[in-house]
Amino acid sequence: MNIRGEKGRDRHLGDPIRVLLVEDNEVEAELTHRQLDASGIRHVMRRVETEESMRAELEAFRPTIILSDFTLPTFDGLSALAIAHEHAPEIPFLFVSGTIGEERAIEALRRGAVDYVLKSNLARLGPAVKRALAEAAARTVRRQQEAQIARLTGVLRMLSGINGVVVRIHDRNELLREACRLAVSVGGYQAAVVALRHARTQTLETVAWSGVDLGEAAQLCDSIAKRSGQDRFGTFLDSDGEGALVRHESVGREGSTEPSGGASEPADAGRSVIGLPLIVDKTVLGILIVCNRERDSLNEEESRILREVAANLSFALQYLQQDSRVRLLSYFDVLTGLAKRTLFCERLDRLLRRSAKVGARHAVAVIDVENLSVVNDSLGRHAGDLLLQLLADRLKRRFRDTDQLAHFAGGTFAIVQPASGATQECIDSLTGQLTELLAEPFVLEGNNVPVAARSGIAVYPEDGREGEVLVQRSEAALWTAKASGNRHRHYSAEQHSARLARVSLERKLRGALEHQQFELYYQPKVAVKTRRIDGVEALIRWNDPDTGVVSPAEFLPILEQSGLIVEVGDWVIERAAGDCQEWQRAGLPPIRVAVNISARQLHLPDFVARFLKHTQTWATERCGLDIEITESALIDESSAEVGKLKMLRAAGATVAIDDFGTGYSSLSRLAHLPIDTLKIDRTFTNAMTLDPRGRKLVAVIIEIARAFRMQVVAEGVETQEQLDALWQLGCDQSQGYLHSKPVTREQFAELLQHGKGRYILPKDAPDSPAQTSEAPRSA
Repeated sequence: MNIRGEKGRDRHLGDPIRVLLVEDNEVEAELTHRQLDASGIRHVMRRVETEESMRAELEAFRPTIILSDFTLPTFDGLSALAIAHEHAPEIPFLFVSGTIGEERAIEALRRGAVDYVLKSNLARLGPAVKRALAEAAARTVRRQQEAQIARLTGVLRMLSGINGVVVRIHDRNELLREACRLAVSVGGYQAAVVALRHARTQTLETVAWSGVDLGEAAQLCDSIAKRSGQDRFGTFLDSDGEGALVRHESVGREGSTEPSGGASEPADAGRSVIGLPLIVDKTVLGILIVCNRERDSLNEEESRILREVAANLSFALQYLQQDSRVRLLSYFDVLTGLAKRTLFCERLDRLLRRSAKVGARHAVAVIDVENLSVVNDSLGRHAGDLLLQLLADRLKRRFRDTDQLAHFAGGTFAIVQPASGATQECIDSLTGQLTELLAEPFVLEGNNVPVAARSGIAVYPEDGREGEVLVQRSEAALWTAKASGNRHRHYSAEQHSARLARVSLERKLRGALEHQQFELYYQPKVAVKTRRIDGVEALIRWNDPDTGVVSPAEFLPILEQSGLIVEVGDWVIERAAGDCQEWQRAGLPPIRVAVNISARQLHLPDFVARFLKHTQTWATERCGLDIEITESALIDESSAEVGKLKMLRAAGATVAIDDFGTGYSSLSRLAHLPIDTLKIDRTFTNAMTLDPRGRKLVAVIIEIARAFRMQVVAEGVETQEQLDALWQLGCDQSQGYLHSKPVTREQFAELLQHGKGRYILPKDAPDSPAQTSEAPRSA
């Protein structure tokens, strides 16, 4: 049934909408038609009553919107909705019914209906239809935009892939084939062809294609050349000699703009064909042809990307002509003429494959010239380059087969030599040759310049069976030689594993600070005579989630060597200051907390400011932070570090020399250093009760401290006998497991609370020390 709406012709411009009405009642259909007219909606309507007729009209009528009753004699509205979603899911579906209830209306909306209008309130129909059509139009625009974005994304990915290919592939035809493949598989084009200009005939010659066979590729080239005019190549140049993209709308046979099908159909039928010139020095070398599946689908952004693709391929063609020189520069060092690392490893692999057949052995050495930067700085960079050239000449004279030499970078060279005899004999022979090589100085601008070098050596097959592996292990041995101070070092799996473990530990330590895995423990310093807690030392611990609590002896050296000690040291100062303030706020006895400061921290220009920002607002004479340093941190009494210590002392902090006696000391230096306390190292404390000389040494340290008006703290006190001896020698404080092991901040707070911090005593002991003339014996 056809019903044409004419009343709204003057009110609403544009083509009428096509309304498919699923309705069994002609009267209701007429009312619907009139209501649409009354709403100013121009329309053509067709009414269906059965499932079969609805399917047929969906195909033939192609409606703009579907209006449906909910209850029909042969099938229901939900079935109609399902059919619509199956055949035309983009068409809005709206129920117009007098029997639909609220629950069924909700179910209908859940299944995809856009709205429902009650026949008793047809005034809502016009606005509902207009809203549904507007939303459908918006969805169509959105889909088109999303499709365009997806298309441009594919083309951008194609550009990225072709850029990677230009860098990676050095064979011209392989490069162009891969570019065509990416245009089809990634860019989404139906076909891609590259044709190059034949030097003699000046015709286009197909060299790469994808998405089509060779016959179709040739037809595409002929088609775009013919349509571009008689001059096949000038068409692709604009007035400035740059590339002019040529577009051709696809056609069928006899000029039809629709595909005609059939075997004789042109290769570009049903496609939009784009020709992109490949230009070098304003000369067209060839063309890249891509075919869209749709006609006229190329926008300005896509044109820009395609021009960039053509420009990059043109760039690749230009520089592939210089490939032999490029490969030379990539494999050989210009300065010395020796192979670079990549070529050396390739040559070494070939040599090792031959050696494996006959059981031969070889030694690989990586050599590094020392203090090359000194030559560059003192005599100039040209002198450093000349030195490397002279060294390369010596290597070539001594090791005749230059295929077995390499120059990696800077002052680093590599050698591979046949090895015979025991492994150590091979190493001794090679290191002997290297020593002879550098025995004579080099003459640079009239100056005799002696040169020293270190080397790392790995032997095939013991230390590795591949070229790259042997070179890496030689470099690892060289690193060990530098770290240990040796001239030459043979690769050691154990040392290499230790180095890897160190690197792994350093990496974990960097994460430990970030993830708050460090903790501070506190060990009391106790007055020897009264057993009063006179102070406390903050000791860092690392609670590794993988292995548990790690000993400071394992990770502190790594923190020092890596420089992480500065960040960790700042954290220690901040944490200790926070704990001390917390004890103070809890009403516990005031306490001085000593923190260990590394030489790296003390060398920082702003160390004093870093320290005081955590203490100066709250510290008092009896409550605050002190510092402990090692003797090695102080170079001389006039150094900047000494000045920083004086500033800290003026601000109220005391300074202790830790592990006194284990470093280098002199009485004259002690007289001028701003030191308040000497800490006797635990090794002397342990020896004190075992050897009379040990007791004398401790006595001398105490006498020195007294002479310079310093306090003395003995570390590592573990027995009552040691404590009694310290009492008899007049030591001020003791620190060790006899009194307390290092404890958490909460446990130390309990120690301060017990006896109000006056004594280290068992909790059931009296709250006062034994008042005798002999050494107190409670621990």
